[in-house]
Amino acid sequence: MIKPSDMTSISSKPIPVFLYLILLIFPVLSLKAQHKISGTIRDYNNQSITLQLLHGDVKIPVDSIKTDGDGHFSFDVTDKMKAGMYLLKIPDGNSFPILFNHENVQLISAGTDENAFVEFVESDENKWWYDYFLLKGATQYKQDLLKPILQQYPENARFYQLAVQEYDTIQYQLYQKANAIVSSHPQSLAARFIKTDINPLINLSLGFDEQRLQLKEHFFDQTDFADTVLIYSDILTRKLIDFLSLHQRPDMSMAEMQLEFIRALDVVLKKSSVDNNMYLFVIEYFIEGFARMGFTGVSDYLSSLPHLNGDCMDIETLIKIERIVGAHRKIVIGSSAPPIQAEDIEGRVFDLSLLQAKKNIVLFWSVTCPHCLELLPQLKQFADEHPDATVVSIVLSPNNSTLKNLIDQEQLNWIHIADGNGWNSPFVESYMVYGTPTLFLLDEEKHILSKPSGIAELKAVYELKQ
Repeated sequence: MIKPSDMTSISSKPIPVFLYLILLIFPVLSLKAQHKISGTIRDYNNQSITLQLLHGDVKIPVDSIKTDGDGHFSFDVTDKMKAGMYLLKIPDGNSFPILFNHENVQLISAGTDENAFVEFVESDENKWWYDYFLLKGATQYKQDLLKPILQQYPENARFYQLAVQEYDTIQYQLYQKANAIVSSHPQSLAARFIKTDINPLINLSLGFDEQRLQLKEHFFDQTDFADTVLIYSDILTRKLIDFLSLHQRPDMSMAEMQLEFIRALDVVLKKSSVDNNMYLFVIEYFIEGFARMGFTGVSDYLSSLPHLNGDCMDIETLIKIERIVGAHRKIVIGSSAPPIQAEDIEGRVFDLSLLQAKKNIVLFWSVTCPHCLELLPQLKQFADEHPDATVVSIVLSPNNSTLKNLIDQEQLNWIHIADGNGWNSPFVESYMVYGTPTLFLLDEEKHILSKPSGIAELKAVYELKQ
């Protein structure tokens, strides 16, 4: 800090002219480099509000401040802040989505309710986006009212024909609004988001299955997967989920559903492979979710990185790939099972690699898991019918009398390991277990043959691998 006594010596030294110019110009440059996200929220006085950046479904905190006595707030942001979709989040859970593209944003909200009217005083980007967004909401509401008529009313009735006309009218109105904004402001953030968000027009003259097929074929017609700004919003991820939902049917088995999801993801990954950052964003978004849901066939497929352009990758990209899929690749079908070395519940040393059985079944379970308790007698019967198989049970419950009584009661003469770490067990991490029960079928060499979702799939795979 400069003391008053120092000022004489400092001022006595001549300052070069170019330094004066820099001092004069620098504040101007600083002001140009800064923008404000500000506004007023009615009846929200002296309370906190947080600015968050959307990264798919992840909300990244950027800054947090308090409103003043009139409900006014103002965030100072710089050009270093990413362009994208942000949330103005208030503690009770409601939030205001806004676009930031290196311009001032100013809004006025009638309240904190999610349906409160929001007006943008400053920011063309947000004016364009909200024009589209509000019309989209109204369109979807009307379409939801019309769908039961279109699905159930006699097609030769006059009322049905009027419903078709109304449905076509409102979907074309939304499409025209979107096209008007995109064509007038093609480089704007709003236009880029709207192009991704808008869905293809539905041809009601086609049957339901034909409509679905047409949607699948044209779902991403206007989505630019090379535009990585889409990563900084939830628009693309919602679009991807909608696309996958087109491949589901209520009567599907898990195996059928996994196959359909893989087909859908193959389309998505092929399109996203135009940019490695986009591609890895898509992989990371899906792989953990499918693994947690027990769709291990899908997570295995994703970990194989189909359609990835591997030419001339930098170290940073390679590290990112390893972080995203490295652990999943260790448990894909055909790979060597992670080692299991521990004491069993009787204190005997166990090593998975030393087992001599032709087939090995590794089960992760817990005494508090109803599905596990339902599976145990089924697996016991299966194991009794297949004496060439050894069952290794990894129990995520304490090694106590409750566990031992259950094992004795069910006559589970298997190898039981309960290290007392529960979900923090190293075996949970190495086998990437997200729920119980979880099964692995290994061959004699301890390669993973299958990750069956239940006893029926275990039986099918076991017979197939004989």
